[in-house]
Amino acid sequence: MKQTSLLLFILWIGFLLQSCTPAKPNTPLTVAQAFWTAALDGDVETAKEYLTLQSQANFKIILSSREDFIELGEQNITLSRAEILTYLTRHKNNQVHKSALRTILLNQQGQWLVDFNQTRDSMLGSELQSVIDQLYDSMRETIDKGIKVMGESVKKELEDMERSLQDTMQDLDKELEKQEQHKNLSPQKVPPTTTL
Repeated sequence: MKQTSLLLFILWIGFLLQSCTPAKPNTPLTVAQAFWTAALDGDVETAKEYLTLQSQANFKIILSSREDFIELGEQNITLSRAEILTYLTRHKNNQVHKSALRTILLNQQGQWLVDFNQTRDSMLGSELQSVIDQLYDSMRETIDKGIKVMGESVKKELEDMERSLQDTMQDLDKELEKQEQHKNLSPQKVPPTTTL
């Protein structure tokens, strides 16, 4: 009887302890939120609790400022994999950098876990696109400036050519006037008349 009572008491204590412990998040969205919250707080150990075993070794905090933040968006969920559109805003060197990535989660033995390797790869693709966009914008700006400078130069050249052409035309007009005046001043020769 004492052993049964002791066993029931131990089970009851275990039940109480289990009910007092908050349940670990287990939907793709709640796991992603818990992971990114820990990452934002710089809590590497807690963040690793939400990672697959394969990606725990490669995990590094990627956020660098208390002002950095994550916004979770559209979800695409199957039985074994989930992708959550994630917007990352980072602050570095007094500049704000925004990029979109996908938080990838895998369902491993009934628990959703972040696959940081795939999440990081989606981020690198996003960052690469951002660099390409910045390069394009920079090139477009340089080309626009070049066209403007070239346009100014061509405009000046055309204006110079127009002035030169006008000067040449005026010189020709003066020369024609001189020749006309000279023609009018020279004695007229009368052809000899012949009589029969």
